[in-house]
Order: sequence, then structure tokens, then C-alpha cells
Amino acid sequence: MMDGRAVGLALALCGVAGLAQAQSPVVRAALDSAAVAWDTGDYVNALDGLHRIVRADRSPGVRERVALLTGEWFVSTELTADARAPRWSADGRWFTWETGEAGALRTHVAAVDVESGAVQRVAELAGAGAALRDDGAVAWLAVAEDDALRAARAALTGLTGAVAARQRQGIARLEAERTRVMLRDAGTTRDRVVSTAGVVPGALLWNADGALLVLGGAPGSAAPDRLVQLTGAGAPRVLVEAGGTRAAIASARALPGPHVLLVHARGGFALLDTSSGALHEVDGSAPSVSADGGHLVFTAAEGAETVIRVLAVGGAASPREVHRTVLPVANPAISPGGARVAFQMMPREDWEIFVVPAAGGAPLRITHEIQHDLQPHFLSPDTLLALMGEARHRRSYLYDLGRVHGSGERVATRTVADDAPGRLRLHHNNTIRTVAPEYEWVPSPDGRRVLILADRDGDTISPERALVLMDLTRTVPAQALEDRLARNLAAESALRAAGARAFEPMRGAVADAVGAVSTARIYGYALDLFRFDSKFITQPGNQQAIAYIAEKLRSFGYEPRLQWFDARGVRTANVIGVLRGTVHPDLVYVISSHFDSVERGPGADDNSSGTTALLEAARVLATRPQPATIHFAFFTGEEAGLLGSREYVRLAVANGDRIVGALNNDMVGFANDHRLDNTIRYSNAGIRDLQHAAAGLFTRLITYDARYYRSTDAAAYYEAYGDIVGGIGSYPILGNPHYHQSHDVLETINQQLVAEVSKTTIASIMLMASSPSRLTGLRVTQSAPTEAVWTPAVESGVREYIVAWGPPEDPLRDQVRVTEARVLFRTRLPAGTVIGVKAINVAGYESWDWARTAVR
Repeated sequence: MMDGRAVGLALALCGVAGLAQAQSPVVRAALDSAAVAWDTGDYVNALDGLHRIVRADRSPGVRERVALLTGEWFVSTELTADARAPRWSADGRWFTWETGEAGALRTHVAAVDVESGAVQRVAELAGAGAALRDDGAVAWLAVAEDDALRAARAALTGLTGAVAARQRQGIARLEAERTRVMLRDAGTTRDRVVSTAGVVPGALLWNADGALLVLGGAPGSAAPDRLVQLTGAGAPRVLVEAGGTRAAIASARALPGPHVLLVHARGGFALLDTSSGALHEVDGSAPSVSADGGHLVFTAAEGAETVIRVLAVGGAASPREVHRTVLPVANPAISPGGARVAFQMMPREDWEIFVVPAAGGAPLRITHEIQHDLQPHFLSPDTLLALMGEARHRRSYLYDLGRVHGSGERVATRTVADDAPGRLRLHHNNTIRTVAPEYEWVPSPDGRRVLILADRDGDTISPERALVLMDLTRTVPAQALEDRLARNLAAESALRAAGARAFEPMRGAVADAVGAVSTARIYGYALDLFRFDSKFITQPGNQQAIAYIAEKLRSFGYEPRLQWFDARGVRTANVIGVLRGTVHPDLVYVISSHFDSVERGPGADDNSSGTTALLEAARVLATRPQPATIHFAFFTGEEAGLLGSREYVRLAVANGDRIVGALNNDMVGFANDHRLDNTIRYSNAGIRDLQHAAAGLFTRLITYDARYYRSTDAAAYYEAYGDIVGGIGSYPILGNPHYHQSHDVLETINQQLVAEVSKTTIASIMLMASSPSRLTGLRVTQSAPTEAVWTPAVESGVREYIVAWGPPEDPLRDQVRVTEARVLFRTRLPAGTVIGVKAINVAGYESWDWARTAVR
């Protein structure tokens, strides 16, 4: 008999394998046709077909396939646009999250109805580090703010390096001295201070008996070294005090019954019986406890081998060996009831997920993805939550262990729209283009729900991360799915139409240019660069690459500029090719890629792929000069700290170069499947949309997007010239398992993908260099009628300006055209109205981005 949790998950995961048989051949054919269109990036036809299908057939099987192709299948609720540190109570009925900065930290408490999933916000508390008891009582840590602490924080402003580090240490000491334990009982709004009697609290937890425990240390201690129980009166009861080589306790977790798991900072862990005081020390690492608290799994090193062992919590038996291997192993997890163990193992270059019976036996491989598969977590005895990808963009998936290697029904009925057997994508932002990086996943103890922190809006630059509650017992209603399809169809149709209009005056010239791109030539450049091995600035390959790129540019007809500078005791150089503008030679657009690699490897993807795409763009455009000047910038020293791009920008500023737009390509050659897809990494939304159009109109490249430029060469442009950057990066933001490894080698690169990126770059820069740049100086005066003025376009031949205005949700609602750099509106516009302006030149090209401001 299945409990409610298992039934909910089984229904949610049943999908195509169980329900597709009820679909008619006509519906299945229509679904497959729409999925093929989707797979090729023809989103307008795909969405139109899917919308028609769902309107005609709302059956669960149809809805699941369409939902998973276009976004989420489970119901998700965005609780807040900014959060961190989500936590659940042990019974899964309460959760918390934190907001705010130092000095103004807030903890938010919410209750969720276990059956309906309805969420009710319960409290907002001043402080952080909350722990929830099953009856709704909450304990948290609050810092008593005073003038000394505020002054110390203010003194940190402007400090860098070692001085800033010392100041932060001082602030941490002051905060520790002023930290108090606060308690609010269930059903009340009254807070009280709980005495810790000289123990500086570091973390709070409730044990199974409802007692409040504190992991902390003595005043002035560098790290927590004791676990105490707060009694409410008198001195806390010391449960354990570390000593010797394991003087610091990294973390503590309360388990069902009287036990607490203590993880030592210097290795090893222990199980503490709070009733008897017995401490069971274990030599091992990465301990993980089953959801019911009855079993614990961990790893131990024995020579060259790693051993996975299982221990019954509170039992007298010694740990039982489950698996032994010489391969790298990490992140073991154990199922409720203790029957199965999941873990990461690396059979080649990337992590995969394996499952093995806790009683012993051969491991079963669950994943076969080219990207890393990581951090398995059991939601039920038969369902795993696991992650995929690199740390800056991981995605969450559910795995039905009964069907990964079961009867093969999903494989037998598999079509283009289906995912891997037994695998189901969990989180998405339900848009077509915008990537939503995920960062943290906290499943509820009963496995029914997951709290996820993500950049749901695709903005990786702003510090805000949305908190989403995903309910695994509820799937997307038919009407919500129809609305999703209609919304995305409208957005995709508008994007395609706007791109076609923008490129119409130069469509033939662009098609001719991109048609000259040669995949064979690109491979030849890549092979030459690969033979130089590492191109890190301290390695011989760096100098060889400088000479090679300069010689290639000469062969194309350029006279390369070498920007030599000293770094890390060596001399290195950027290589710049200049294509002088025919109309506005004083205006500069830049296409850049770094050619250096990490010290340990040749960097075939990072970033010979971007370099070869740039070389081919330089070759093709050498005989096709554009109205504005184009710099082809090959940067050195990116892997040593963005050295080359910062040097290029430093010289550009010193020389007074008027850089008005830039494209930076980095890691564009890795593909994890047959699709030729990549991500536009941008700071400027106009360039983003222009590049989507360039890819869709002139190439086979399928493009996504994310606001992303930090820790890349694009940051140098942004810091000096502002919001002018676009470009293409790896799909979908660092999914390559070879990233920064010795095995980032030539055979892992799809040279056709690199060619499509080169074509997209050529088309993009041709339109940018032929169009007016973004206007500057836009300002609004609120007199009787509202007036807007701006600096006239820097380009000659501008015939008029488009002025658009409207509310933030529809900023282009109203429009007018004027010939002067000002407009007087008929009325006084309400505060919050967004005003945008573009220039139009005599050839019919519009500015590639709006200058915008808001009425105050």
C-alpha cells in the first residue's frame, strides 16, 4: 500500500509511459510535429501547434508532454523576489527564509497546508539563523545593534584587500559578542531572550523532545566547539564539548529520537545521544541521514579506494560496507527506510548518479548525461531529486528509479518531446529564451515540496534571488498551460517580427557575409591553436598564439596592433585588428574573445572556440567594411584575472576611443546534444534582442539569454563604458564538464556550432555598426506638460527620432516621431511613466537599443 506522498509522486511522474496510450494517433502525430519544430528552434510554429493541441485535448498525458517541453509540470509559487537560507521544520508544515543586509537581517516564517499546499505568512522577525519546532515555535539569532557596530560597518566602506579583511574580522567579533537567542512560542507575537550564559551562539536546532540546542563557543573563540541545551533557567546544559584535534564543530543536525549528528571541522563526525551523553565517533566524511532519521550513509578513504558505508542510527551494529571503488565518489544519500543508497561517481570526466542496494550489490547507473549530475537526494524510496550542470547554472530533475531501468515503456513510446527515461525536469521559469539559474534546493522532510532559490528572471547580476515553492503533488492546470503557451507565442512572434524589420534594409548583405563563413577554416584555426597546448600567460603557448593570431590577421589584410604589457613576471599582449568605418570612423564597435587558457590545459572550448569564431568573423568582414569602425580584439590573460580586457579598455579610455557597443564571445563550442544552441550573455537588452534576431534569421543557432557579464571580459567594457555589452557564451551558462580541466580538448568541440556563433556575430555587428547607437542624455522636465530632451545622435544622417512612452508593464504603448532632440507632451505624464527614445537614420535603421528614463 502506498502512502499519500508516494501516490502523489507516482501520479506526477507517470507521464507519457502510462498515459500516452490513451492519445489518438492524430494527437500523437501533432505533438511530435510540434516537438520537432521546437527542437529546431522554430518556436512560433511549435507554440502555435501546441496551443491548438492543448485547446483540443486537455488529458493529463497531453498536458504533461506540453508542459515539460515548454516549462514546468508541477505547480510553483514565487514567494518573494529576494530571499536566502530557506529552511523547513521537521514535520514539513513550516518554513523560513531570510532577507536584508547586515544590521537589518529579517527572518520570514510561513506555514503550508500539507494537503492543499496553501501558504500563509505567519511572522517577520528581526534576525537570522532561525530554527522551527513542529508546533510552530521559532528560535532565531538577533544582533543587538549599537553605535560601535554601526561605526565598524561604516568604516568598511572603500577598504580593500587585507585591510578590509581585518575590518570584517573585527565586525564579526563585535556581532558575535552582541548575538542573542530569541524565542517566539507558537500562536503568539511576543518575543523573549533566552539566556545562553556565556556561550556565543552559532547555530540553533530543536531536538525530538522539543528542547532548544545551541551550537556555539566560548567568548572570543574562533569557531563553535560545544553543543549545549538551553534550559530556560540557570546555566545551559553542556551536551558535548570538543577538544584535541577536533576542537571545532562545523555543523549539528537533530535526528529523530535523542540523537544529534555532529560534523567536525577537521574531518570525521559523531552521533550524540542527548539522553545518555554517549558520543559515537566515526571516521568518515560526507554523512547524510535518511528522511526518517533511521539510517546514515557516509564515505571513508582506505588507501586508493573510497568506501561507502551505512550506519543504523542508535543501533549497536558497526557500519556496513555498501560499495567500494577507486573512482571519485561524492555526496552519498540514503532512502527513507534505508534500503537504497545513491551517490555521485565519476567513470570518466563528468559526475554521474548511481544507486546501490544498502544490503550490497552492483551499483545501477541512473544518469548518462554529458554534463555533471550531482547531489542526489531521496524524496521517497523510489524518487530522487538530483542536479545537473556546473555551479553557476545547475538544473534540478526528478528520477523515477522504478522506470530508469524498468520495463522500458517510456523508451518504447519515446518521441522527440520526451526526456530521458524516468527523468523529469523540475524547475523552469516558463519562458522560451531566458535561462533561470538555480542555486539552492531544500526539499521538505516528507518529500512533497521543494523550496528553490533561483534567478527566475534570468538576471544573474542583481543580488536578488527568487524563492519558489514547488508542489510535487500538484500539476499545472490546463488553463494555466494554455495561458503559458499564448503568452510565449505572443512574445516569440513579436521578437521575430521586430528582428525581421530591423534587418530588412541589409538582409541581402548579411546573408552574403554569413554565407562566406567556413567551418573547415574554423577547424583549421582550432587545430593550430590546440597544438600550442596551454596558452596561459606564463606558458610558451601564449607567445605562440600571439604570433599566430597576428599573422592570421595580416593574411586577411589587417595591420594588427599588439598591446604589450607585463603581468606575473612575463610579457604578454592583446592582438587587435581594426576595420576602419566608412562613414563614422570615430565610432568604435568591438568584437572580442580571449585566446589564453588555464595553465592545466589547452582550452579548446575556453576559449579557443571564441577565438576561432572571431578569426573567421575578421576574415569575412575584412572585405566588407561597415559605416562604423570595428575592432577585432583578441585578449590575453583572462584566466589570470581579466588582464587583457582591462588593459584594452584602459588604453581605449586613455586614447579617447568612442566605444559605443561590444560583443564578447567566450566558450561557444561545447554541445551536450544534437542541438546547435548557445546563450546570449548580455548587459544590454537591445543587443540581446538583436542577437536573437541575427541567429534566427541567418543561422541555425538556437539562442537563449541571461543577464550575465561578471567575471568575464565583458565586465571591463561595462565598468568603463556602461551598459553596451552583448555576446555569446556556453550553453546554458557553463554546462561543460571540461571547463577549466586538462581534458578541454579539441575532440569535445562541435565546430559547426562555432561556425553558427561566428555567423551570428557577423550579422549582429553589421547591424550594430550600420545603425545609430543608443542615445544619451535623456532627461525629463515636469512642468505643466511634460518635456523630454536628449543629446542629438552622434552619427550623421539621422532623419528623425521615435519617442515611446507608457507604464512600466507597457512602455511602448504610445509613440510619436519628431525631428528635433526634444518632445513636448500634451499633458503632464504621471510619475512612473517610462519614456524611451530611438534615432532613425536615412537608410531606415533604428538605434539598436532604447534610451530610457522614468518620470519622477
